[in-house]
Amino acid sequence: MKLTVCKKICKECPFSTGSLRGWLGSHKLDDVLASQQKSKLFSCHLQRQDGMSNNDIKSGKIQICRGFLASASKSGINFTVNAENNSELRELQSLVEAENREDMNMILSSQEFREHHAGSTATDKIPVSQAIINKRRGYR
Repeated sequence: MKLTVCKKICKECPFSTGSLRGWLGSHKLDDVLASQQKSKLFSCHLQRQDGMSNNDIKSGKIQICRGFLASASKSGINFTVNAENNSELRELQSLVEAENREDMNMILSSQEFREHHAGSTATDKIPVSQAIINKRRGYR
């Protein structure tokens, strides 16, 4: 395996504050966050191709998203050694931390990522009392 990482974070990287809110392409919010928690490989969105496989990432042909690594670091997630990535993902994370190229104020932590991409709920948009919400849910 020969993992590689993007040299810089893309302007529209989903892990940056400048990304389009709620836009994760074909990914689901919880799946992306689970990838960080489980030390899974996550490729740069600009390098994704039809028909690509995990082997394309493992070979270094498709790079790991730099924002994904920086976001994990900001969130206090240290990638672990596992069967999928051995220690290479942790080594890339350490490299990104050592290079210190990112303005960490522009990187979304896991919680900020959730808030940025989940959007607001109906109760955030329309002021409704808890009593009315409970009544609509069938509570008395």
